[in-house]
Amino acid sequence: MLNDLIPNFDDEIAQMHALAPSGWIMGFNLTYKGPEHLFNAYPEAWRGIYEERNYFFGDPVAMWTMTHEGAVRWSEVRIPDLRGVMQAARRFRLNYGVAISRKVAGKRSFLTLSHPEREFTDDEIAHARAKFNLWTDMVLNRASLTQAELDVLRCFRDGLGQIETATQLGIAESTVKQRALRACGKLGAKSRTQAVAIVVARNYL
Repeated sequence: MLNDLIPNFDDEIAQMHALAPSGWIMGFNLTYKGPEHLFNAYPEAWRGIYEERNYFFGDPVAMWTMTHEGAVRWSEVRIPDLRGVMQAARRFRLNYGVAISRKVAGKRSFLTLSHPEREFTDDEIAHARAKFNLWTDMVLNRASLTQAELDVLRCFRDGLGQIETATQLGIAESTVKQRALRACGKLGAKSRTQAVAIVVARNYL
């Protein structure tokens, strides 16, 4: 679904692979169930161990992204690594890294990048952060939804059908359909039901 929300997705991903040759991960709109959108480019073997050992709950970098905003090199994170997550990561060439975290509309999104041989430069971090901020705006783009489109989605959320929504809002049924289609396109949703689920999850309604 991210490839529907981020223009030139394959090219953007290729650039991030080049910037973070050891691997990287990004998640958007984190909830108690996990991120609404997730792209994980860390080594598959590391992903398996990370999940099997539930490292997330002891990962100092992950904890930093949950409690801070901005950008920080892994070496600058001062949260204790009580479970030895970072030492385990080094076996997979995840030696250096940077974490980026941003909160939009009360929901957090994050990006972490890794390099096998050196620290990320200030310019590289600034570039990654600018990219991530742009992607966050694209993926969680509340501003692009008009109030009229939100009104239609609110009616759908409340269980009204297309005809009932038209009556409720005092507009033509064809207008309801057009606004729903525009909202789906902006949200990258494949159906009205999915569009409603997205705006509810993001607290737009």
